[in-house]
Amino acid sequence: MTQTNEKRVALVTGAARRVGRAISLRLAEAGFDVAFTYLNSHDLADSLVAEIRKTGGQALAIRADLTDPQSAIPAITAPFAAAFRRLDVLVNNASLYEPDTDAPDALSKARRMWAIHVESPMLICRAFAPSLKAAGGCIVNMVDLLAERPIPGYLAYCVSKAALWNLTLGLARELAPEVRVNGIAPGVVEWPEDLPSQERAQYLRRVPLGRAGTPADVAQAVLFLCSAAPYITGQILRLDGGRSIT
Repeated sequence: MTQTNEKRVALVTGAARRVGRAISLRLAEAGFDVAFTYLNSHDLADSLVAEIRKTGGQALAIRADLTDPQSAIPAITAPFAAAFRRLDVLVNNASLYEPDTDAPDALSKARRMWAIHVESPMLICRAFAPSLKAAGGCIVNMVDLLAERPIPGYLAYCVSKAALWNLTLGLARELAPEVRVNGIAPGVVEWPEDLPSQERAQYLRRVPLGRAGTPADVAQAVLFLCSAAPYITGQILRLDGGRSIT
């Protein structure tokens, strides 16, 4: 597939399911062509391609393992360059949310978290920096409120997301003025399937808006930062219904 028009192009990592899927579809609805990465969700990736094309946009699914940055970066950049001639929006969404484990697995799990949340986003941003600068584009990194409020049992996850938070601020300075770089730190936007209803209710009692967020809320925030916020960079948007102020 060769890109011949001048439509805006977005690249979303980890997008076959959940929040990444919602972001990809919202950008497609807003007129972007969309490339996205996935790992194992082949059928869901195929269906997302079909949904994006129904909006009239181009779609490209790229299989890449972002816990292995050395192989992931060329796996993304080569097919993207063959399909598109520009990049306007990069959303680093791919993530792992797993509890800590005891040795001997603790170090290997921590390294996987670091790879997907820090190394891969940093290398992807640098690989696509020339295209983003040429387009006057923007980057949105998906962080987490737990980067500020780490919880026991998930420290490898929390620490790596905190590093992504800091990376967002550093990239905003490094890539300015051509490229804006911001982050979104959601609270709950999609409940874990195994979370008991009592714990859900307990969480919501601390949320001023009285409800959990949704993937659509995140997707709309991404679109805002990309399309309606030309003087915002180096910021982390806490998308949490007010949870961070209670």
